[in-house]
Amino acid sequence: MRISGSILIAMVLLATTGSAMADAPAANPSEPLLVKAMQASMVQVELGRLAQKNAQSTGVNALGARMERDHARIGKILTAISRDKGIAVSASLDSSQRALVESLDAKKGAEFDAAYAEQMVSEHGKVIALFTAVADSGDADLARLAKRVLPMLVEDQRLAGSYAKLNPNYDMQAVARRE
Repeated sequence: MRISGSILIAMVLLATTGSAMADAPAANPSEPLLVKAMQASMVQVELGRLAQKNAQSTGVNALGARMERDHARIGKILTAISRDKGIAVSASLDSSQRALVESLDAKKGAEFDAAYAEQMVSEHGKVIALFTAVADSGDADLARLAKRVLPMLVEDQRLAGSYAKLNPNYDMQAVARRE
């Protein structure tokens, strides 16, 4: 097989550019944590909206409203921080987050209540670990935000746990394994 010179040059440039981009350090060391924190807040807002639409229990509905409100506030602050630092953050959910929203959207009533509350316990375990890392990141802006919101995140997880435990099929060990 014969490859023309221009195709060969294009392939070399593409390969070189791709590997250089993969090896290049992030422009800002806070960028990965900021992006993850923003993604975590966005999915919580979406799931909170979903809870207000699909929940049977007024308590789970209220929990969803609280999650939407709290994480929208966090998201606004993260957006301002990312703008100040010149970090571009996607405004859409990634594929795994979208799949989570879609799987919960398929549930309604008591089935939704149980799945949502259990998911909030598990997800908040991950979010708490993420914001703990953000608090220790060395980035003063992010650390200040994380230290301010960590108590709220712990309370959100506690509230979600109280609703999850109302479900007779709740399995605390299964939730702990997912965290």
